[in-house]
Amino acid sequence: MAKVLKLPYLPELAGTLLLPLVIVLLCLPLRDWISPTDVAMLQLLWVAWQAQHYGWRWASGTTLVSVLLLNWCFVPPYYTFDVHDASFFISFVVMVLLGLLISLLSDHLKQQVKRLRYAMSQTRGMYMLAKGLGQRPDWQQQCNYTAKLLSRRLGCAVQVIQGEQPPQSTNAVLAVGTPARAWIVVPDACLTSHPTLLHTAQSLLAQSYARLELSEKAQQDRVTAQLEQQKAMLLRSLSHDLRTPLATIMGASSMLADPELPLSTEQRQQQAQNIYQQSQILNQHFEKVLELSKAQLTTHQIQHSAFSSDDLVAGALARRGEQAAELSANLQCSPSAPLTGDLELLEIALANLLENALRHGTAPFELTMGQHASGYFIKLTNGIKSAVPAARDKGHGLGLNICQVVAALHQGKFDLRIDEAAEKVTAAMEWPL
Repeated sequence: MAKVLKLPYLPELAGTLLLPLVIVLLCLPLRDWISPTDVAMLQLLWVAWQAQHYGWRWASGTTLVSVLLLNWCFVPPYYTFDVHDASFFISFVVMVLLGLLISLLSDHLKQQVKRLRYAMSQTRGMYMLAKGLGQRPDWQQQCNYTAKLLSRRLGCAVQVIQGEQPPQSTNAVLAVGTPARAWIVVPDACLTSHPTLLHTAQSLLAQSYARLELSEKAQQDRVTAQLEQQKAMLLRSLSHDLRTPLATIMGASSMLADPELPLSTEQRQQQAQNIYQQSQILNQHFEKVLELSKAQLTTHQIQHSAFSSDDLVAGALARRGEQAAELSANLQCSPSAPLTGDLELLEIALANLLENALRHGTAPFELTMGQHASGYFIKLTNGIKSAVPAARDKGHGLGLNICQVVAALHQGKFDLRIDEAAEKVTAAMEWPL
């Protein structure tokens, strides 16, 4: 198969040499009816088109060729370059100057349009990058989006590599952030032709990383503030719930230890029984304090795992050994559902919910667990023993504090609602996916 010979600048040469000749040949039969000025106007029209598409250099050459052809075919004596009328020299000079002026102005306008299109393209790229980064909350997604967008806009392979150490590459490497959190690897030619877009991408990506860091720190500060609030509530609960059994123990033991106070055997047994019962209450309080301390000490160390709701119920009942049988007899659980979170902390929270329901509510205990659109939930509903629950009860406050801390550690919330009209209490814990 024969090879096709490709000549460089073939369209420009044809436009410079052939088209002016075609215009003159088309006008030649009308030489007796049109003036050389009319032909010159047609030639200048073609010069303007040539300047717009191929630049002022080719348009200037077209002007010179057009002047020569006009002199050859339309200025007497015909088919010579002699000019007997000096006025035609002025026409030729004006035509050359007009052609050059049109060429320069058209080329200048073309360059302005080119710069404007380049600026609009760069601005659109910056807008799309800023908008896309704002829609992606994950750092990895932001890096991938930046690399994809820059590769498409620049027409070359662009990489965004995470890490503090610069990658080994023969291409240009731009650091993102100070200190560097990522690196933009781009060919040197693209960096030379599109420096504004690349440096803007470098700055926007660094700002996005800083925004993510601030958001994460703000979230950590909110969790810390919630934990501090829980600690304050814990101190109030301890000062309130521990005083009564401790005062009872101290009073009964002081009576038994007083040699001047005559007590019968039955009275001594009664005081010993009071000491034992109040000691059990104190022991339960301290167990809850240990559970709450464990929950608070696991900040930033939550072990997320997948498990079923049946596993969670079984673990929670196992933590309340003596009460497990009574709870199981009155507990109505929803069908098994998959959950995700820290299983140990959620077992502690559910165990306290069940214990509060057993102590301060009435059966049946309706337990519902599962997943909804925004995350996971645990909901326990039971009856009310009295219309107005006591403000202080045995461990009630500490149990709620534990549930609130566990919910806060899971970035969720805990809510306790008392419906006196329906004589129902609903405790609900929610946390995001």
